[in-house]
Parts: sequence; C-alpha cells; structure tokens
Amino acid sequence: MHNKNTKWLIFIIVCLAYMPGSYAQYQLSVLAPELMQSFGLSTSQFSSLFTAPMIIAIFLSFAGGIISDKVGSKKVVSLAFLVAVAGLIGRIFANSYLPFFFCMALTGFSNMFVNVNASKIAGNWFEPEKIGFLMGIFALCGQFPGAFATATTAVLFDDRTAAFVAAAIFGILVFVLWMLFVKDRPDEKITDQKEYIQEEYPKIGESLKVVLTNKGVWMISICIMMVLGSTVTLSTFMPTALQSMYEMDTTTVGTIASMLTFGNCIGSVAGPIVFAKVKNVKLFVSGTALLSFLGILICWRSSSVILLHILVLFTGTMLGAAMPVFFSAPILLKGIGTKYAGSAAGVIATLQLLGAVLIPTYILTPIAGTNYGLLFTLASGCMIVMFICGLLIPQFENSRKG
Repeated sequence: MHNKNTKWLIFIIVCLAYMPGSYAQYQLSVLAPELMQSFGLSTSQFSSLFTAPMIIAIFLSFAGGIISDKVGSKKVVSLAFLVAVAGLIGRIFANSYLPFFFCMALTGFSNMFVNVNASKIAGNWFEPEKIGFLMGIFALCGQFPGAFATATTAVLFDDRTAAFVAAAIFGILVFVLWMLFVKDRPDEKITDQKEYIQEEYPKIGESLKVVLTNKGVWMISICIMMVLGSTVTLSTFMPTALQSMYEMDTTTVGTIASMLTFGNCIGSVAGPIVFAKVKNVKLFVSGTALLSFLGILICWRSSSVILLHILVLFTGTMLGAAMPVFFSAPILLKGIGTKYAGSAAGVIATLQLLGAVLIPTYILTPIAGTNYGLLFTLASGCMIVMFICGLLIPQFENSRKG
C-alpha cells in the first residue's frame, strides 16, 4: 500500500514538474505588448524570447537523456530545476533584451529534463501496460499550463512583475516537492547498491550505440516530428487563414483554432485507451496518421462556423492521439527499457522540437507563402511520412528490461 501511494505521488509531482516552464513561457504571449514596448523589441526579437526555452531543448535533449541514464533521473532533473528556477527569478529583474533572453533560455531546462525522464521514471514505478495511459496524462499536463497562462495572466496580474513573481513561486514550490518526494525507483529494487549501479547505469558509449542503432527509436522520432510540424503549422496559421478566406472576426477564428488544442487534450486521454484495445503499434500509429491526413485536408474547407469547430476538433484529436504512445516508446521498445529510456527519449524529444521549429518556419511557409490552402495541404503531407514510418515501427514489448 505504501508503494502504491508513493508511486502515484511521484507521478503527480512529475506532471507538476512539467508545468512551470510552460506556464512561464506562455505568460509572454499575453504580456507581448508590454514587453515589446518596455524593451523596444522587434517582432522577431520577441519571437526569439518565446522560443528561447525550445532552443535549449533542441540542442541539449539528447545529451540530457544520456546523462540521465548515466547518473539517474532524480539528480539530473534536480540540477536542471535549480537552473530553471534561477531563470524564473532572473526574469523578475531583467530589464533589457539580452538578460531576459538568457533567463528565458534557463527556464527551458526543467521541461527539457522532465520530458526526457518522464517515461523512465514511470517505467521504474508502474507496470508496462499502464505507461501509455500515464504518458497521456503527462502530455495533457504539458498543454494545460499554456492554456491557463494565456487565459488568466491578464486577469490575475496588474503587471508583468507580479506575473513573473507568481511563476517563480510556482517553480520553487514544485522544486521543493521534487526534492522531498521523488525517487528514481522503489527501494526494494535496490538490494546491492554497487551491483545495481554497475548494471543499471550504462556507459555513455553503450547508450549511444544501443539507441542510435535502434530502428524503433528513429521511426518514433520521425513520426513525432511530423505530428509537431503539422500541429504547429495549423495552430500558427489557422486564425489568419480563416480570416483571409472567409472574413471571419478575430473572436470566432480564435475559438475555432482553440479546438485544435482541445482536440489534442482529448486525444492525449483517448489515444492510450484505444491503443490498449488495439495492441498493435503499427496499426494504431498508421491509422491515426491516415485520419489526421484527412482531417488536415478538410478542416479549413468550410465557411460554416459550426462545421469548422467540429472538423478542427476532430483533427486535433487525431493529431494528439498518438503522442502518449510516442512518449511511452522508450520503455516499450525492444532493446531500450528503463536502462536506456533517457537516451531514447532524448532523441525523440530532439526531433519533436525540430519538427515544431523547422517544418513550419523553414520548410512549409517558404514554399507556400500566404497561400494557406497550399500550406495546409503540405502540412497534411507530413502525415504521409508518419503513415509510412508508423508501418515500420517494431511491435512494442511488455517488458521493462532493456
């Protein structure tokens, strides 16, 4: 009973640990006018502030995963959280672009290391058949802070200082909970500490060889890259596209676009439930890719507000359904397991973020320009790539050993 309560407490704290960085990041979307005026920022400079935490994750996720496998999740995330809290506090006092950019970059450390260690920690505490559902909840927790910050920052706080203080306090409280309660694994798993460390913590070269030669890791990574590329393209350009095509007002297109995020949340919960019934990763991933392809192709092709809400909600649900399965992959792929889960998650997270940044900004929009029909059609093409890679994913194992 004690371990049952402990593992759920630890999972709740892992989910909480995924929130402060995102909450702090999405506060900026509401505070953009004040920040741009106060710091004298251009649009591109403000964009760089918003994406600073993601840049850190792109370059360090893989290394962070390897280090986590080498020394353990608790130690690595604790240090990363300390760095992130320093960034959260630093934002309060930053009064120009460069210091603020540096502080925003630091806030990305907690999310990055929690992301690459979540499946590893869950795999040490829970049965393999529960990992998909748990990663669905974890993925949902990754989306909640952004929505909450966007909806409430202007309502709750009179100025940016108060908002930044609140974010820093939130980060500190979660850091304290992490330090007090989180453990890498149940105590009874460790009988001989020296033997355990020697067997369980792999050498860096060993991790690199195992993860980089694993076909499943690369197929999952490409799939999640395609999902993020499509999702970010839709969420970024859907409001402008609908205004341009159908002359809808800002409020209406905003609610329609929000259905994408709402659908992602539904998919994060429903996806693992469906996958538990299907029990075939090839069928599930390729199936969601096909449905997402159809959804992206049609979700913007109607002038009916009601129909647009339904179509965008469907598309968001399909795009979000496979995400928990991808997050679970480091534990369930043959040859990976908890021993190499951090390194595998690092590869997956790196391509996930590259998809979010590179595909919309540097591949699709240069081709399509302001032709939004072409842009969304190209975004649907990402799902074709996902469909093919989904068919090549090796069947998952119900084993926690690498």
